[in-house]
Amino acid sequence: MIRAVALDIDGTLTDMRRHLSPLSVEAVQDLNSRAQIILVSGNVHCFTRAAAVLLGTSRTFIAENGGLVSWGEGRLELLSDGSISEEAYRRLNEVYSLSRMDSRYRMTDVVVEANFDLDEAASLLEGWGLEVDLVDSGFAVHIKDGRVNKGRALARVMDRLGLRREEVAAIGDSISDLPMFQVAGFRASVGNAVSELKAESDYVSNEQFGEGFSEIVDHMVDREIL
Repeated sequence: MIRAVALDIDGTLTDMRRHLSPLSVEAVQDLNSRAQIILVSGNVHCFTRAAAVLLGTSRTFIAENGGLVSWGEGRLELLSDGSISEEAYRRLNEVYSLSRMDSRYRMTDVVVEANFDLDEAASLLEGWGLEVDLVDSGFAVHIKDGRVNKGRALARVMDRLGLRREEVAAIGDSISDLPMFQVAGFRASVGNAVSELKAESDYVSNEQFGEGFSEIVDHMVDREIL
């Protein structure tokens, strides 16, 4: 049985305008009564915490693509070295004149508009010897410490909460969710997910965004794994 669900927010609970559908809210409430929901987002801590409060989910959550973990209402644990992301941004900005997005509340990675060649930029970073990943979330590009990701952060949470792989499900839509799929026992993606994530999924919803998430919850209930 699934005891905890690692759940992405943008593109999974919301649409591309970051609007929640009523069906996704209802599905969260249903799921929350059956298992612990661990929100796992590329967004900042304050956004993810606000989502947890509004949705009534666990205050243990992962933000900034695995860069930090919030343990309940208490301690924040930074898993990423933000100086690495800043150095990569500085070097890439000299080449591309990047458009940096609002970073007042961001602690570990740097977020820029997706208006440059990611493959070329990744080659430059490798040549400079910087252990940095470029993650396209579908909303923006995250320049992040290459040693951390959603999967490593989720594995840390699972270990602390005493959760086995077969007791954890992961639901998402983007390539940044792939690492957490690799540590979860049941993996599901919404209909708008990237092909790489769908290929690693145990179930892919027909519906997209929040409606697809609602479909996934119904599927898990029907299969009696919740």
